[in-house]
Amino acid sequence: MNYLGKHIIDIDHLDRNYIENIFSITQRLKTQNEVKKSFNNKNICTLFFEDSTRTKLSFEKASNNLKANFHNLDLSTSSVNKGESFFNTIKTVESIGMDIYIIRHGSSGAAIFAAKNLRGTVINAGDGSHAHPTQALSDLFTIKEQKKDFTKLEISIVGDFLFSRVARSNILAFLKMGSKVNILGPPELTSPQISDAYDQYNSLYPGSLKFYNELKQPLINSDIVMALRIQKERFNKETKVDLENYKSKWRIDKEILAQCKKNILIMHPGPMNEELEISHNVAHSDFSLINKQVENGVYVRQSIIQNIFEGED
Repeated sequence: MNYLGKHIIDIDHLDRNYIENIFSITQRLKTQNEVKKSFNNKNICTLFFEDSTRTKLSFEKASNNLKANFHNLDLSTSSVNKGESFFNTIKTVESIGMDIYIIRHGSSGAAIFAAKNLRGTVINAGDGSHAHPTQALSDLFTIKEQKKDFTKLEISIVGDFLFSRVARSNILAFLKMGSKVNILGPPELTSPQISDAYDQYNSLYPGSLKFYNELKQPLINSDIVMALRIQKERFNKETKVDLENYKSKWRIDKEILAQCKKNILIMHPGPMNEELEISHNVAHSDFSLINKQVENGVYVRQSIIQNIFEGED
């Protein structure tokens, strides 16, 4: 499945067969054609060193659906506040006895560090600005559910590529499935270091990844537009982003969509800064898949966990 074996660290490590298998399990779960599984002898622990609503709750719901024993380490009341290191924290949880560790951390590479130091399976629930594989798989499934052929899709992603872990995982996921991907945003958030980082994708998928410093032209031919969250909490003194200027030039609203295909679909991985990245009426329109992305997050994460446990057994 991937060079890290049992772990889910990023889309890079997942082959097309694995992705299609997760889609099949997810579809059966949604249509209730999958035999209900019980893993009441398995233990799952979430360790979220950063805030989360959707990802954390969906993993908890997925674990409960599988009747696994779900444990959440509340970092706000844990020994981390006494100075315990990340390494010692994960080794302490391992000693207590867990099968799957679902980790979100502010440092890129935290998940792979954990995977190399734990006996159980690590699922990356977001590490710094690096990766968010389960979000990408949820987004892929949401598109597939719309009866779309990935090889015929042009997808425009708009926003903060400098700090977004979702962007990296989703771009590679879309390319891996055969779609064309447009990267749109102001130069402050699509800096040269971003294009350098994606050079490897251009060599793997020539002609499928393009950069634009405007919104209108690439959106005209797009089948899907995905807005990214402006991650203000990650900005530092070197980040020069005029939010009012961003709102006027890059927000996805009815005015820009009026110039696009009539059946263009709208996505956002959440949480949304409404009226900055996307207008309220677009986010909650009939063409929006945003709530479907959240709903499918439960089923996809349940499929991933089930697949791991079945592999162990």
